[in-house]
Order: sequence, then structure tokens, then C-alpha cells
Amino acid sequence: MLKVAKKYIIAFPKDKEESVLDLIKDSEGIEIESNFQKEGTDENIQNIDYLISSASFAVNFLSSFAKKESFIYKLNNPKIQVKKEDVAKFKNPGKLNEMVQKVIELEKELSSQNKELKNHNSDLKEIEMFEGLDFIPRETEFSRSFILKLEEKKVSESKFYIKPINALFYKAFLLKEKEQDFLKFIEESRGEIVDYRFPEIPSLQKKKCLEEIRKIKKREDEIKKEIAKIALSYNDFKIYHDVLCLERRQAEAGRKTGKTGILNYMIFWALEKEKKELELKCARISRDIRIADLKLEEQDKPPVAIENNRWIAPFQSVTDIFGLPAENEIDPTPYLAFFFIIYFGICITDAAYGLMLAIFSLIPLLFFKKRFGKNKLLKLLFYGGISTFVMGVLFGSYFGTSPSSLRISFMERLKVIDPIKDTVLFMGVSFALGYIQICFSQIVKIIKGLKFKDADSILGGISWILLYLSFGLYVLSFKFAFLGVIAPIFIFSSLAFLLWEESRGQKIFLRPLIGAIKILQGMIGTASDILSYSRLMALGLGTGVIALIVNQIAFLFKDMIPYFGWIVAALILVGGHIFNLGINALGGFIHSARLQFVEFFPKFLEGGGRRLKPLGPDLKYIEIN
Repeated sequence: MLKVAKKYIIAFPKDKEESVLDLIKDSEGIEIESNFQKEGTDENIQNIDYLISSASFAVNFLSSFAKKESFIYKLNNPKIQVKKEDVAKFKNPGKLNEMVQKVIELEKELSSQNKELKNHNSDLKEIEMFEGLDFIPRETEFSRSFILKLEEKKVSESKFYIKPINALFYKAFLLKEKEQDFLKFIEESRGEIVDYRFPEIPSLQKKKCLEEIRKIKKREDEIKKEIAKIALSYNDFKIYHDVLCLERRQAEAGRKTGKTGILNYMIFWALEKEKKELELKCARISRDIRIADLKLEEQDKPPVAIENNRWIAPFQSVTDIFGLPAENEIDPTPYLAFFFIIYFGICITDAAYGLMLAIFSLIPLLFFKKRFGKNKLLKLLFYGGISTFVMGVLFGSYFGTSPSSLRISFMERLKVIDPIKDTVLFMGVSFALGYIQICFSQIVKIIKGLKFKDADSILGGISWILLYLSFGLYVLSFKFAFLGVIAPIFIFSSLAFLLWEESRGQKIFLRPLIGAIKILQGMIGTASDILSYSRLMALGLGTGVIALIVNQIAFLFKDMIPYFGWIVAALILVGGHIFNLGINALGGFIHSARLQFVEFFPKFLEGGGRRLKPLGPDLKYIEIN
């Protein structure tokens, strides 16, 4: 059901502002208008944003130092449960904020130490390359010394004093007056003068470098121990982060509050239920707080929300992909539910796959309720698994094979259609379902017209559904002869009514032409829509064929490979069928949804509804009881 938010104004004494804002910040269903928002930046909000980003950084950084929680524990406890009265303890957490700043400082120091350690390790590698060097190359008044990288053959041909240092380098000593000849020799020999950039000889420099590395590692260990000690309060950092988010909401609400000498006031959007809850809470604070309805202005676009019972709510996952209906439309979720789930089952058409999908969806819903208990998509997949199981039984497919092959011959009696042998019949069923849903779309259009007292929707829906039904009678007349007389009369009568309805409001001499064009466009569109339902047959056949191929390949390998063939076959069967289920469940969901969006919705729905925008960032880590 579509719920349209209303516009309200709340007025409250100045001294009750903090209490009122505290109530509003906790609400997920109130959107505050920015009529009184001051221009420019708000210093308080900027400070809170800085604290939130700092706390977020601390939480992310400490995660690798905090006690590791098991995967199962995380599934069972997705958020920290916090009592409302305990939240107040974190509103002025001077010590915790100091710890956040300390974490940031320690992270900077640790990064600096890591950088230094990398530099020293790099230096150490470079120093080890010069192992065996017992002097520092330098220039004196009368001599020069160099470290060279040169081919051994060129060394033996040289007339200069060149001796090996190690396997990589040579050392050379010469008089300063011979320097130019030496440089020319190096150039001609394609050698290279190597720079030694350290102040001590390698043996001494290596000792210094190792000592520096030891000091850095010692300090790193000290920092990590200090961080690990702070990480014992890891959950407190998470709570602090979300409490700051609540303060951000409150500050944002305060910024959008209009202020006078005695009373403050605020304009907001809310659903009726949220408004009543807020009234009750405000009554406990003060009798002087008043909430009143506001008349909508021309430019106002009310936010909307969808609420359905627990059986229909999972199908909101489909509607949410399309978008919300506008405030003057109806919620399509209850009307698409039956068709979507039937189409999903037909797209997979395998009883075993349906059973697997239902079990895989049910496990998290039953055993991990805190995280997945409200997950609409998982519930929808569970429904889809049941639908797939039923369709699989009717189509006689179990992992791509027949019931008799699996020694459950009694299930053969429930088989209605063989999709491989009865392909034409399968296609006819797909088109019949399309025809039924297109007819039903006009009924929904009539319901919408009655709800909003829209004569065009009512007359349009009636005229088109009469035409659809008349064509249905014509098709049935091939089976039941007595309808052969009624059907043509019904067709021409409905065409005349539709021509009148489609040409209403036009000039008298243009009515036949415009009406005929609109009818022709509508009939072509309807035929195209019904043909589009052939995808149900294509996907249903595809699932069965792939399952059949997986079985054939598995048993082929079983016979080909002696002794271990059954292991390979088992792996192929498990992997192949899981892949087939996954890819076709995805395809079934997408195409079943597409039939709603493209063929069903346009007959009565435009969309474009606006969601409520609650204050501030969402709470990532805590749930307030």
C-alpha cells in the first residue's frame, strides 16, 4: 500500500529545543524542510563531521588490532545492541575523543617508522653490494679513486691500477693528472663509475644501519602494543562513531529550525504513524508543544513510502528496482506479486533446483535472524524456490532428468507438460499468461481510477479490457462453436466503445481518424507485449537443456576415467548444477521483473515518487533499544 507523507509544522518553547531535536534525530521517518536553514557553513556541523571522520578512521585502523570475531558471530550479531540510556554516556566522551586523537598520532608515527624501516632496508641492500670495499672513494690534491663496474676483459687490457672489490665492482687508483685518460678509457670500455653515497666504509655502515633497524623495530613493537591496548575498547569507538552521527542529525535539525523570541518551529514531512508517535513523545516533554497540518504549496512534491503485509512485503524488492509510484498513483506491489513468482518458477522449471533455492534462502532467515530476518530479497527467493519446485513437479524435471530416472516414479503422475516434447504448448502457456496479465493491467487501471476518481482511467480500462475479452472469446470460438456468433458482435461493440473513448475531447470530424490511430497503436503494442512473454519459454527450456548437458558430461567422465571417474563426475554434477541454478535464478529474476516494468506497469503507472530523506548519516555499528 502506498503511504503519502503529509506536511506538518511543530512549534515548541525555546527551552525545549534540545529535547525536541533529540526526539527528531532518533526518527528514521521524518524529513525536515530547509525553509529556515541559514546560508553558508555551520561551524558546529563542521566540527562534528571532523570528529565523525576521525572516529571512522580510528575504527578502520583498529580493526586489524582488535579481537577477531568469528564469521558466525558476525552473522548473528551484525550490530552492537545499545540501550538508549547508555547512549548519553558517549555524548561528552572527552577521554574517548583523546583516545581517537591518540590513535591518529600512533598511526602517523607507525607509518613514519615503516617508511624509515623501508629506507634502511633499502640502504642495507645497497651497502651489501659494496661488501669488501675498505676505503671511501675521494679526490685528493694528487690522486683520485673510483669504484667501477667493468668487464673483466677490459680490466686486464687496462694500464691503470684496477683491482676487484667483489664479484660486482672494481676499485681504481690513479694520479690526478691521468684522470682524463682514465675517463676516456672508461667511456671506450663502456664501463660505469659507481657512486658510493655513504659516509663510512660498508662494514661500519652496515653495523650502523642494522642498529637503526633494531631501534625502529623495537619502537614499532612498542607502538603496536600501545595500539593493541587501545583496541580493547574497540566497540566503544564504534558506539562513539554512531553517537556522533546522531549528534550530526540533531545539529542538522537545529540548523533547519525557525527561531523567534518565545517559540521555535520546524516544518517537516512525515507519515501519519510517525507523526502520531512524535506527538505522544512530545506530550511527555511539554503540553506547550504543538504539531499542526500545513497546506501543500504548488511546488511541493510529497514523499511516499510503501508498506505491505509480511506476505507481500518481499515483493517490494521488485518495485524498489523500478522506483516508487508518484503520490497520485497506487502501489503496484500487491498486483505484480502473483505474476512475478509464477514467472520466476517457470524460468527455472526444475523441482530439485526449487528445493535447493528454498533451502539456501531459508537457512539465513532461520539461523541468522538478526542480520537477515528483515531481508526482503531472501524472502522473495524463498518464495521463488517454492514456486520453482511446484513448476518443476508440473513440468517433470528434477536436476534435468525425469522422476523415473531418480526412482521417484510416483511423481510422474503429477507431470502435466514436457517442455522439450511439448514446446508449442509451452509457448502457448507463456502467451496465455501474457494475455491474462495484460488484461489484469486494465483492471488495475480501473482500480486506480476509482481510487482517485479519474474518469479517463476508468473508461480507458473498461474499454480496453472489453476489447481484450472479445478477442479471447474469438479464440475460444474455434473450440466452442456456439461462441462463433457472439464473438464478432462482442468485438465490433467493444471496438465502437473504444473508438468513442479514445477520441473523446477531439473535434467531431477528427474523432474517427484519431480514435482509429490510437486503437491501432494500442493493438500493436498489446501484441508486442504478449509476444514478449515468449522469454518465459526460452528461459525454462534453457535451464532444462543445460541441466541435461551437465548430467551427460558428468557420466561421460565417469565412464572415461577408471577408479576415480565417479569423483570427477560428482564434482561436475555439483558444480554444474549450482552454476546452472545460480545463472538461471539471476536470469529468472531479471526477466520476470522486466515483464513487470515494461509490459505491465506502463498501463497504469508512471513512477517518479520521492522517498523520505531522514536526517543525517545512517548508524553503521549500533542498534539502539
